[in-house]
Amino acid sequence: MSFTSLKELVYLAKTQDCKISEMMIESELQFHGGDLNREELINIMREQFHVMMESVKIGTENLTMSKTGITGGDGFRVTEYIKEGKTIVNPISLQVVANAMAVNEVNASMGRIVATPTAGSAGILPAVLTAMVERNEFSEDEIIQAMFTSSALGLVIANRASISGAQGGCQAEIGSATAMAAGALVELHGGTPEQVGNAVGLALKNSLGLVCDPVAGLVEIPCITRNGLHALTAMAAADMALAGVVSIIPPDEVIDTMESIGKDLPPSLRETGIGGLAGTETGKEIKHQVFGDTTLEIANYKSAYEIIGPIMVGPSSSHTAGAVRIGNVARQLLGEEPEEVVFSLMESFAKTYQGHGTDLALIAGVLGFTTKDSDVSLAKERAEEAGLRYNFLEADLGNYHPNTVRINLWGPTKHVEIIGSSIGGGKIEIKEFNGYDVKFSGERPTLVLLHPDRVGFINAITEYLSRHAINISALTNRRSKINGPSVSIYELDMNLIDDDIESLKQQFPFIEDGAMVYVQ
Repeated sequence: MSFTSLKELVYLAKTQDCKISEMMIESELQFHGGDLNREELINIMREQFHVMMESVKIGTENLTMSKTGITGGDGFRVTEYIKEGKTIVNPISLQVVANAMAVNEVNASMGRIVATPTAGSAGILPAVLTAMVERNEFSEDEIIQAMFTSSALGLVIANRASISGAQGGCQAEIGSATAMAAGALVELHGGTPEQVGNAVGLALKNSLGLVCDPVAGLVEIPCITRNGLHALTAMAAADMALAGVVSIIPPDEVIDTMESIGKDLPPSLRETGIGGLAGTETGKEIKHQVFGDTTLEIANYKSAYEIIGPIMVGPSSSHTAGAVRIGNVARQLLGEEPEEVVFSLMESFAKTYQGHGTDLALIAGVLGFTTKDSDVSLAKERAEEAGLRYNFLEADLGNYHPNTVRINLWGPTKHVEIIGSSIGGGKIEIKEFNGYDVKFSGERPTLVLLHPDRVGFINAITEYLSRHAINISALTNRRSKINGPSVSIYELDMNLIDDDIESLKQQFPFIEDGAMVYVQ
């Protein structure tokens, strides 16, 4: 299943007489190639759900303030207001609003959240799912099943368009999350695959043109309240679809329209923290209050940050999760303790690096942090203890995604240079390595070999891996010239250990250097 068309997804679900969630689960099992069974796969999603529930609980039961002190406590305030019994909106619906704001406030306070599909839109799906739990109409297993529906819908949106505010504006983040939540609710309530598709179209149409204008580059204003109101939209769209309301413009065409609108938006309205609400007098005052006059500066040889993604610690956007992964790739390629690093940030990364914690996330990755680490509060201390020197620069790196960084990393004996992009939802692409044009994500175990160009090299390495029952899923080879320096990149179906790489070097002494890259 390619997950590139809702029309195809709905058709297959209908002809196979199954739910969209079941198609997602089967596809995921195939993707993992037997490494995970159904129960293990569902338990991974269960963990995500429990973190969602936890973030809602924390934000609605406590006055949760952001680290900047600019926002916070609104999820709690609305929850307390509901208890007074004077609400204009139905109390259950208003609690959904409170739930969504609560999650984003937990994010802004450096608490744990789940990116769905990004951290900036992380409140919507947890808000509606928590409401379903509180109504005692569905079991936990049923709700987790619906999360797979949400994932399938998000995959279609991501593959046809974008889930990145830097590429498509807030419609790509909040809009996508609203559509994902609406579709999940429809299936949870017994709706047909066609009704799931209509819910996506109805919800997403209401978000078209929504700009990404975070004040001071922070994932706070207007992100927090925007999550609350769009959670309500998700519920309304689901009810409309269940009632038989049809999206006259097919969902796939709505998604394509979102993509084209995103391309038409100026950079100032795509996560740069320049236009929209960020460009108002109050928005500028808040930025000055939080950061002073500087927007990009040379770092002071200390720092670090961590983001847990898809379970992550804020404040962040999911591009911060991507940043920590890019930094971690550079660390793995270096293969020794880093001593100095220079980060050159492009466009959105440069404009919002402070508000999104991108600078800190990159340092965390270089220090060896991964997206599963939770030692956030000690990250700065760890960086200082390591004696890592670093600088941040702004640069035009060429025709890359707006959230792109070039990393020059030095250790005691080695130096590596990579260009990597955060493409949304915590996913990354490495575009360049030591001057070679490459493309890999590190999501699969990736063997990177530096060697002189010579006849038969690729065949020899392929045979070696085959003898060790290691399958190759993708292969890239780049050379500077005939018989000159080259790099070969093998994306594998299983990881290699250090002893395997040493054995490889011993058998093929012309290999100059090698590393395994695997980001999680």
